[in-house]
Amino acid sequence: MPAIDDNLLISIAKLYYVEGLSQQEIADRISVSRPTVSNLLKRCKEEGIVEIRIKETNSLLYALQREIKSSFGLREVVVVPSSPDEWITVEETGRAAAELLARSLKDGTRIGISWGVTTYKAVLALNVAPKYQNIEVRQLVGALGSINPIYDGYELARTLALKLNGSFSTIQAPGVVSTVEAKETFMREPGIAAAIEKAREVDIAILSVSPDEPDFSSLVRAGFITREESLEINRKGSVGHSCCIHFDIDGNNLPSPLNERIVGITIDDLRQIPEVILAACGTVKSNAILGALRSGLFHILAIDEAAALKLLAETKKAGTRSTSKPV
Repeated sequence: MPAIDDNLLISIAKLYYVEGLSQQEIADRISVSRPTVSNLLKRCKEEGIVEIRIKETNSLLYALQREIKSSFGLREVVVVPSSPDEWITVEETGRAAAELLARSLKDGTRIGISWGVTTYKAVLALNVAPKYQNIEVRQLVGALGSINPIYDGYELARTLALKLNGSFSTIQAPGVVSTVEAKETFMREPGIAAAIEKAREVDIAILSVSPDEPDFSSLVRAGFITREESLEINRKGSVGHSCCIHFDIDGNNLPSPLNERIVGITIDDLRQIPEVILAACGTVKSNAILGALRSGLFHILAIDEAAALKLLAETKKAGTRSTSKPV
């Protein structure tokens, strides 16, 4: 039997799925048994060499994907069904984001990551055989001192790196500090400055978005800002934040002292990342998602059906403002 490597698996997959040969015909051609071919085809799916997709051209989900992609000039959109159980919806959205991330991986990929529950679910759902070399995961914003370190801290970067048999770097500072002076002190630390410089040079990033209402703010949940600070920036027009960067409903970076106290990459740095995946779900986030997409910072979206419907309803209310800013 020939040695089994990716080239052989790809050849078998092409013979079966592209040329339409039967498993027995492939077995005869490469001098193996038919069960061996069956097992190798199964391995092709497990290792991501073959992806089976059902294109439901008449489904609501497909229609939503097309409309959102067109409205915001996105490269790709995946809409998942919404569940009465919000945690199932979060898991399904995370799984979709993980599949989108997996498609872009190759040797040497530098992945940027922030934090949040949906991003956490994406990391857990990622199912990629450790066949890539020199993958690096780089934290884009500090998370030291988070109340929820599993999904709002450095553990997220570490877990993703372990799954990909890669390395990781973290920014050893809180996401938001108390004063601009404190931020400048952190930024003078060589290790932190070096980590942020590495964060500016990623190939792809996967991010979540959070509303700026205090009851739903991830920054409040993580303990980086108070409810009063969240309420104040919300009153000033901020609808949400991603990577700790706040924006209004039109996607503008909202001038705020909070944005000056972030220890991490800036909005200009984020704009330079070639591919940014946004993983977001829940109707409570619809305005935050709308502002995020209008910012032009994001290229790929994983979202749930209910949030997608509300997003498009809000977009239609605003008319021509639906078009995102140039990336």
